[in-house]
Amino acid sequence: MSVERQPLALLQQKQSSFNSKLSAFGTLKSAVSTFQTAVKNVSSDALSALTATSSKAEAIGVSVSKASSASAGNYSIEVSKLEQSDKLVSSGVATGTTFSAADSSMEISIGGKTTKLTLTDTTLSGLSSAINKANAGVTATILNDGTSDHLVITGNETGKDNTVSIAATGSLAQFATSGGSMTKSQTAQNAEMTIDGIAVSKASNTVSDAIKGVTLNLNQTNVGSPVKIDLAKDTASVTSKITAFVDAYNTLATAVNKQTAYNATTKTAAVLNGDAGARSIMTGIRAELGKAVGGGGGLQGLSDIGISFQRDGTLKLEKPDKLKSALETNFAGVSNLFSATDGVATRLTKVTEEMLGSKGVFKNRTDGLNASIESMNKSQDRMELQLAQTEKRYRAQFTSLDTMMTNMQSMSSYMTTQLAALSSW
Repeated sequence: MSVERQPLALLQQKQSSFNSKLSAFGTLKSAVSTFQTAVKNVSSDALSALTATSSKAEAIGVSVSKASSASAGNYSIEVSKLEQSDKLVSSGVATGTTFSAADSSMEISIGGKTTKLTLTDTTLSGLSSAINKANAGVTATILNDGTSDHLVITGNETGKDNTVSIAATGSLAQFATSGGSMTKSQTAQNAEMTIDGIAVSKASNTVSDAIKGVTLNLNQTNVGSPVKIDLAKDTASVTSKITAFVDAYNTLATAVNKQTAYNATTKTAAVLNGDAGARSIMTGIRAELGKAVGGGGGLQGLSDIGISFQRDGTLKLEKPDKLKSALETNFAGVSNLFSATDGVATRLTKVTEEMLGSKGVFKNRTDGLNASIESMNKSQDRMELQLAQTEKRYRAQFTSLDTMMTNMQSMSSYMTTQLAALSSW
């Protein structure tokens, strides 16, 4: 059956080759995806990153989000007040005192919202619990001074617009802010500061709408000792991202070269050698890298920031000082080089999205390979069935022949015996 199985062996060998191609395209797809991530990291938002520093972070912290619209600059900030919420404390109430729910009422107002209280447990603890369950925008606690209890009500929100007022009648009247025993231990107030001499008032110590794109965290007052906030272009981060972009390109180029190579010495070809789809990956990317960039940034290509092609098709940051100089003297030009309408990152994002998309080279080639493999599977099934039938026929023929030979041998033995008997007469 070895001769009959040769066509099947050849088909299986071809299928193995197609499976290897499928795996190779999976490897290249992963490399393109990784490269695409590096490309996006040198896009407009990534290259507009700033570093934010505070001369006294324990007093005023500062941060800038990755997608911030902040601009480079410096600011002098003095904080005269920090945010506060309203806090009210009642006069002492004898432990165990109860109140009449029938003839009493209480309404709590804060920030323009008024909440009417429903009292079921008439103890001070019950009153505190009812306030907290009412979602009135305040928190109630009980403080014992050693001889009596005090109801403490604190506003949940800070800022001068969140003053707490309480209207109460009947046995609860003592907890009213007007005519009752409630006194303020803390008054709601805004955080107050000056930024470069301009007065700024905010309801929170976390201020994200004073300096565009910047968040300030006010921790201490510092009147007379202004804190300096500096926002600068993050050239170190940008350099790292551009270097990562070069490395990702080289990783992709190396992967494609490995899968499409031909060794003239050993006369062996890689699994995707001669595959037009595989070749198109680097052809498309290199074509975009070779185009000049407009936009008026003064930088038209990667060579203007010290990056050049090598003989093996890889990229190299040959002149780091050239990139450093461009970032220090023409940061906007570097950003334009990558993120302009026809910028390097803009074009490469488009071409890699097309490659990885539903109509791209990877989808087309893997669909084609999978279809061929499926067809081969069906052909193998048919061939296996045919081989099984052929083997069955051969075995039947062999069995028949074997039976015939056995019969002939028996007849031969009989004839030999008869002839021997005749010769003895």
